[in-house]
Amino acid sequence: MMYAKAVAPSELRLGEIVRRFVAEDFTLVLEAFVESKSLGLCGKVDAVALTSSEAVPIEVKLETSPEKVKRFAIHHLVQVIAYAIAVEETFRKPVKRALIVSAEGGAAFEVRVGSALREHVYRLVRELWRVVEEERLPRPTTSTRKCSACFYRKFCSRL
Repeated sequence: MMYAKAVAPSELRLGEIVRRFVAEDFTLVLEAFVESKSLGLCGKVDAVALTSSEAVPIEVKLETSPEKVKRFAIHHLVQVIAYAIAVEETFRKPVKRALIVSAEGGAAFEVRVGSALREHVYRLVRELWRVVEEERLPRPTTSTRKCSACFYRKFCSRL
């Protein structure tokens, strides 16, 4: 299996891709460590485009498109919104949008980081922390396709 991390940003020509979405001058920070105290999460976002007025998180994915994210891969959307919150707290710049870039072909699309998506991520993260603190199993997924990669498959009553 190939992971998006196996594709170097230079191979993607990430700067050229970002230029299609960000009109003003920007600095591209690759594999940026970000932390959100409000979410209680930290991680490395693939890249962040920093301008004088905003920060734009960039997440590289294999085989992705706006249609796939909307229909099948909502977790990509949740991840990029969580990164947006963390980028905002780390770089202290507003984040109004994020980019999801396909490692295969370099197609990209913009995600608007609005209040409804932010609140959805906060709700999910609160639920995540409840699961951890109460040491209980999370609710089963409705999609059994996800089960093969799930840590809880050993304990799950669905299998």
